[in-house]
Amino acid sequence: MTWALAVIVPLLCAVLAVTWLGKPAESTAAGVAPPQAVAELEALQSGFTWMAETIKPSVVLIQIEQEVSQGGGEQRQGPEQEIPRQWRDLLPEMPEMPEPQPGIPMGQGSGVIIDPSGYVLTNNHVVANASRITVYLTNGESYSAEVVGTDKLTDLAVVKIDAGRPLVAAQLGDADQTTVGSWAMAVGYPFGARRYGGRFDEPLRYEPTVTVGVVSATNRAIESDIPGFWFRNLLQTDAPINRGNSGGPLINARAEVIGINQAIFTSTPWGGNIGVGFATPINADTKVIIDTLKSGDAVVRGRVGVLVAPLTDTLKSVYRAETGVFVEEVQPDTPASRGGLQAEDVITTYDGRTVTSQDEFVNWVQGTPPGTTVEIQALRDDRPVTVEVTIEALALEETARAPREPERERLGLTVEELPKDEAGETGVEGGVRVLSVDTLGDGARAGLRRGDVVLKINREPVSDVESYRRVVGRLSAGDPVAIRVLRSGHVSTFQIDRLSE
Repeated sequence: MTWALAVIVPLLCAVLAVTWLGKPAESTAAGVAPPQAVAELEALQSGFTWMAETIKPSVVLIQIEQEVSQGGGEQRQGPEQEIPRQWRDLLPEMPEMPEPQPGIPMGQGSGVIIDPSGYVLTNNHVVANASRITVYLTNGESYSAEVVGTDKLTDLAVVKIDAGRPLVAAQLGDADQTTVGSWAMAVGYPFGARRYGGRFDEPLRYEPTVTVGVVSATNRAIESDIPGFWFRNLLQTDAPINRGNSGGPLINARAEVIGINQAIFTSTPWGGNIGVGFATPINADTKVIIDTLKSGDAVVRGRVGVLVAPLTDTLKSVYRAETGVFVEEVQPDTPASRGGLQAEDVITTYDGRTVTSQDEFVNWVQGTPPGTTVEIQALRDDRPVTVEVTIEALALEETARAPREPERERLGLTVEELPKDEAGETGVEGGVRVLSVDTLGDGARAGLRRGDVVLKINREPVSDVESYRRVVGRLSAGDPVAIRVLRSGHVSTFQIDRLSE
């Protein structure tokens, strides 16, 4: 038995060893991609590398200094104060620059060279209120820059440096040819020029950062810091954009600039990226604006003097209109008021063109040269009207306006008579003031709140509590409801798609 075990055990071990050694090693064989797949991935990688290498020489860091206010008033701390409540603009950081001058607020952003002679495109909010601007190239060279032109409504600005030699300029593309899902690369300086945690020293301090994503959506609009105006036709991207990237380029797969990174939507307390960024598009319209800024001229836009809203299904039903834009308010002493347009008109055509969207109408008006007389057709009280208006120049420093509040009962509101002295102060005739709002009621869901003054419900005037109750009493479950409300001096229309039971 001892002899048999001495022979059998070694033989069994040998068989097991041969079997084990002959088995493919899963740790090395499994997961190996076919050569074709590897080649495709490497080609994609090479494409991204080419995009980055092509655009990088044209991307610059912009450092600004701002004057301390004189006279002992509150000191302005740069553009940070201009951040809209619900949007966090990518304004320049306040970095720890090397040996800063005492008392000088400093900030930074990004830019892109668009002309070999030294013209740099960036955001208006990057260079706004700057007393001194310094532009750094990727090799660390720095040059003083002067603002050539700015445009608040597109948040674009052009600054000029003199490098004494031709610079590498980026190619401008056409965002209108960009489709959702297209590759996009954002380039800029999220770390700025400081030694971020001691990591970045010369020359890496001036090497821009690239991030890759896609164009998530087009024709987006976000509220600007100019009362009553919006940034329109924006590109949305998930290519990570962070503070300091403001003014840097968003490029396509051809390394063409299709946008200037402007803002992010964020839910993080530190303003970090969550995959929702916005860029001012580069297209035929903005190229005209850029050329105007390069020449040092002001960008001139047309103005009618109306606040308009999209024609929703509720407004279509209540005002019996199929297409157009809804006039929320006609501003006094404007082409609209002089021409005879009225609040609650539905503008259907502008200068012979059918109006299909709010953005379209706004773009047409702003693109009309001041002094031009145009014909506007509208629907008023179910009847067509035609007015002529002479377009005037848009001045951004005009109206500052803010919103106000609504009421209760079937709509979930409790209302009271508007005191005559308050009615006189607001300039309205009649109306009821909302005392409380049921948070589960239709009024709350529509956006009404305490303090709003209800003027009309479904086109019927509300002059007092009695008329309010009469109008509300005629409403039925399932009805669309449009409520005209005065809030903080501004009249808006709140909508209920279907009235609850």
